[in-house]
Amino acid sequence: MPTVDSDELGSTQVAKGKHVVPEGVVVEELDGSKKKLAEICPPPLAQLLAEKNLRMVYDKMVQAIVKESNTRNVFGMWKDEEFVSIVDLFRDEFAEQGVKVVLCKRKSGSGTFRWLEFINVDVASNYVPQYDVENHSGQVVKTIYTTLEFPYGVAVEQLRGNCCRDGTKKLKEKMPIYVEKMMEEKDLMTEYDSLIDAFVKEGVGSRFKNWKIDKLKAIVDRHSPVFEQKGVALFLSLKSEYVSHGQHGGHYEHFRWLEFVDRSLQPNYYPQRDAATNSEKCIIS
Repeated sequence: MPTVDSDELGSTQVAKGKHVVPEGVVVEELDGSKKKLAEICPPPLAQLLAEKNLRMVYDKMVQAIVKESNTRNVFGMWKDEEFVSIVDLFRDEFAEQGVKVVLCKRKSGSGTFRWLEFINVDVASNYVPQYDVENHSGQVVKTIYTTLEFPYGVAVEQLRGNCCRDGTKKLKEKMPIYVEKMMEEKDLMTEYDSLIDAFVKEGVGSRFKNWKIDKLKAIVDRHSPVFEQKGVALFLSLKSEYVSHGQHGGHYEHFRWLEFVDRSLQPNYYPQRDAATNSEKCIIS
């Protein structure tokens, strides 16, 4: 059976519950073989295709994906560019019936998840898929076990290292280009400088000057309203990973970063690792 779960509000969980899409978006997870893709169409998708008179177009697209040998690599993993190139051949036919088709990918320490989103624009006209493989900006956060990717419309700034040694210096002297561009476009440079000053002065411990997540959360909460007034959502993110030393135990590595979200480009974006909940689960309200 297809691995897609829906709740009573019409939203659908994907990627083992790590992400949720809203009503009006139907999902097909690419978590099996070509044979599974060819033989199993999730019931919610079959219903949408019937309503939009698109089942024949869908079947032709799936047949093309299955027939093309280059859509999977030697390890049996889907190849994004080749997959999208086939979807492109049928994109206009879907669009004529009010359906947008997007290939999405989410990476985490537990694996890489891919799925197709069929967006009914009559229901979810303002929805923007944040894991769209064709909308990756090139910004990444590299942790011990994974590489997190971010879309256009989201500007990322990492809180690197020990604050006392090099963290504050990097914050004050090296502003990421995507952050700088967004702050300039949104006339938020003064507000940004105030936020960074607060991080440097108030976001660390009194003795060892390490970043303190509770203090950082409080600063973000206090400064968020001024960014929101100009159309930018502000999030603090945290990912903690355990590094084993074998029989000698292990230690945790903590990765912290800020996400500035342009709501005109990413109206429903939610952080992958929101420090406010310290959870991987992503929910769209």
